[in-house]
Amino acid sequence: MRIELQPVTIETLPLLKEHLKSLQTGDCNLSLASLIGRSQEYRILYGLYKDDLFLNWQPYNEVPPSYVFPWQSPNIGELLLKIEGECHDEHTPLILFGRFTELTEHIHRLQRYRNFMSVSCNEWWDYLYDRKDFVTLEGRKLNGKRNFNKRFNAAHPDAKFEILNKENIPRAREYLEEWYKAKGELTEGLIAERNAILEAFEYYDQFELFGGMLTDGKDQIFGFTYGSQVYEHIFAVHIEKASRDIVGA
Repeated sequence: MRIELQPVTIETLPLLKEHLKSLQTGDCNLSLASLIGRSQEYRILYGLYKDDLFLNWQPYNEVPPSYVFPWQSPNIGELLLKIEGECHDEHTPLILFGRFTELTEHIHRLQRYRNFMSVSCNEWWDYLYDRKDFVTLEGRKLNGKRNFNKRFNAAHPDAKFEILNKENIPRAREYLEEWYKAKGELTEGLIAERNAILEAFEYYDQFELFGGMLTDGKDQIFGFTYGSQVYEHIFAVHIEKASRDIVGA
């Protein structure tokens, strides 16, 4: 019997909260906000096998769907063979998605004598910073950010960073609409991004998000940001929106 795949929606939130930790390796795409907010754009589906959750998604039309598995599960060997058989029946390749080093280690452990082709999705690479670097902004490589901060603080000495909450999110939503309006005609990517942000605002607490809003200390908003903790020592910044005409924002 085939494993039934179902779309990830807001109704999937309790299930994701229960199982997401078993899938997570620090990937910002595997947060509650990203999975639900981008589910239509990336065509994200989920399946259950012996109470283990796995994902299937297709971010690119030209690439077949790929799978995200709970590699530490005692059932992972069975699940891998099961999905491989289903892909074989459908004449589609079995594509696995994950952090390269961890993914290859798991495959080597489970199927030591099999051959797999590794492909890097460079568009999905991201920066990883040490928190203390942003606290201090010390060092030559952060000189540019340090200078932008100085210019911003000199021009806006009363500026404040307000923690996002249900009271001020409506103001951030208004700022967001103005930000997109200034862009003119929106691409499909920007429309999907806007929809994901609006959904994140609506379910901010349920998505376990944390963020803030940069203001002039009064009514003017310069920008906002939010993210979530995706791993033991990794906080992913999901969105940053700021006014381009405000230097350093």
